[in-house]
Amino acid sequence: MSPTARYLRLVGSWMGVAIGVPLLLRAELGVAPFDVLNTGVAHATGWSLGVCFVVNAIVFYLAGWLLGARLGWACIAGTIVIGPMVNVFLSIIPEQHALAGRLLLFVAGMAIIAVAICAVITTELGAGPSEVLMLGLVARGMRIVPARWFSDGLPLLIGAVIGGALGPGTVVFALCMGPMVKFGLGTLHYTAGTRHQP
Repeated sequence: MSPTARYLRLVGSWMGVAIGVPLLLRAELGVAPFDVLNTGVAHATGWSLGVCFVVNAIVFYLAGWLLGARLGWACIAGTIVIGPMVNVFLSIIPEQHALAGRLLLFVAGMAIIAVAICAVITTELGAGPSEVLMLGLVARGMRIVPARWFSDGLPLLIGAVIGGALGPGTVVFALCMGPMVKFGLGTLHYTAGTRHQP
């Protein structure tokens, strides 16, 4: 992959997350597992969600790195860039009151986020906290699907115990994202845990 293609794919992945997250929020069926942890820590400590995100992200990045995942500058850049983009799209995407509309938003949000996750992983420039933990587990020999289940299940369980926001969609997200990421990476002919760039 050429440097230009990698950077374009990186920006596209950030855009995907910035669109997918507001879709999940507007669906009001449950936030992503990492956000359950963020809201739980906020509830338990009184910290702002922004502070909770940064602290939790550092912990996940460190854990993934210790397990063998590679960190990149895009880990930090993505954290800085995606937040404001989420706010922009959240102001654009209308609320849905009908269940059918909310289900449509949720499915679309999950699909877009799955594509974005696969895209950012294949750039090898730095992924999100859950992805780095997943890649660390893969580096230790775990398969993609159970590794993703763990990286989503851990924040979900901890967050739920300490009072985080949890909905049925959160559980669906945690169960389905692993197979979706595996399928996406396979479609892109990418083997997680193997260095593809010189």
